[in-house]
Amino acid sequence: MRFNRTLPSALLAAMILAACGGGDTVVYVPTEPTAPVVQGTVVTAAQMNDTDLNAIFAAAKEGDTVTLPPGKYSFKGPLQITNKKKITVLGAGNGTDPTSNTILSFAKALAQNGIDAAGLDTVTFKKFAIEDASGNGVFVNQSKNVVMDTLRTEWMINPFGTSKMVYGLYPVSSDNVKIVNSKAVGTRDAGVYVGQSTNILVAKNTVVNNVAGIEIENSYNAIVEDNDVYDNTGGILVFALKAPPRFKTTENVVVRNNRITDNNTPPFVNASGLVLTIPPGTGVMVLASQNVEVYNNTITKHKTTGVLLISAYAAGEEDNSGIKDSQGKVYDNFGKGNYVHNNTIKDFGYAPGGAFAKPGSEGGLKDFTDAFMAGYKNFPAVMWDGVMDPNPAVSAGVDVSTGYPLGGNYTGNYKVCSTANGVTPPVTSVGVSYQNLDLNLFGLMTQTSSFAFPNPPRLEKSGANACTITLPPVTGYPS
Repeated sequence: MRFNRTLPSALLAAMILAACGGGDTVVYVPTEPTAPVVQGTVVTAAQMNDTDLNAIFAAAKEGDTVTLPPGKYSFKGPLQITNKKKITVLGAGNGTDPTSNTILSFAKALAQNGIDAAGLDTVTFKKFAIEDASGNGVFVNQSKNVVMDTLRTEWMINPFGTSKMVYGLYPVSSDNVKIVNSKAVGTRDAGVYVGQSTNILVAKNTVVNNVAGIEIENSYNAIVEDNDVYDNTGGILVFALKAPPRFKTTENVVVRNNRITDNNTPPFVNASGLVLTIPPGTGVMVLASQNVEVYNNTITKHKTTGVLLISAYAAGEEDNSGIKDSQGKVYDNFGKGNYVHNNTIKDFGYAPGGAFAKPGSEGGLKDFTDAFMAGYKNFPAVMWDGVMDPNPAVSAGVDVSTGYPLGGNYTGNYKVCSTANGVTPPVTSVGVSYQNLDLNLFGLMTQTSSFAFPNPPRLEKSGANACTITLPPVTGYPS
């Protein structure tokens, strides 16, 4: 008889006895394997209140999963999670039906966040909704390895007139950030915002009816892809602002394969701050950022323009204080290495808004279109303000009215390029390119434009002279 040497010794002895006919027959009854112990808490419906749920979060250990039941539950203040490792908060779903989804309502709360988290190392928020938070929906600060998956943040009734939710999904000062498969609706600032962070992926989300749809701000190494962004004031924003202390620049951002549609909503009644500079009807807006590539997006139905590239001067964000950030860098007032290519851009520029639509103002967009566009009345698909770094090695020409450099051409990867975009209406051969335009937007807005119509410089040259850039690779999260 050949025995399996891997069998337990007791079982092996019993088989030998049975085979030899000696002693009482021993019958082996296999036992079910013991399931591994899963740490965590399955929260009951009775515990879905401020006191109990905050106590559960406070007591959570490393590796815990806090499982929330389906239903709609009301809270009076923020749910706080601080200084934890490897924590998962898991609901039943992010939909609107409380019989099968987990909905956390803050309609009766004070002006505070829904989820308020900080100091986390490896955290996942998944499958639940935050409604009517008078602050931010899911706020995560100074953390790393942050995943937001299948969430929903929403201001439920008339967000245009009543929303007090500032940001929906809001990680800040964090590293390795992933926001996927989620929905953000009705914020008075940005639906999805990642600021002062590194290694970022924002993908497969639906972002609708906010002032700013998706915003990457003062951050490094971000990929924004495969999102549906519509009915916001501005669709996708890549901003560098002068105030944030951790990073003074925004660098290495890819915006690709998104569906950006009909972002023409006026700013909300409660909107404030820099989002008010977004011209309603802007698909993608890049402000004073470096190495930003916008490609393979479908950008449709924007009354101002498909893609707007501007310097800090155009937004009133210029700063020459020399204050350095954690990387030893100072604020850069100029956009460099911005590459817009191979997008499909349709139905744009037909009723420009915001600062570019002040009727009767000298240099306002109405006057610009009347004087320059003649019968066309359309702004181009891609626009750049033409304000360039004063370093003489990379720019040429100065606006005599403002003193700001403009025109000329950046060299190498400093270039600002727009090329090979599929544009409807197509590029025309008379007076203006519907594809791209390099113009002094700053001069237009401040009534100091020195451009002589109708021949401002073009952003793109065609054929063999078309502009191209090779930008550094962007990996996003995980790095």
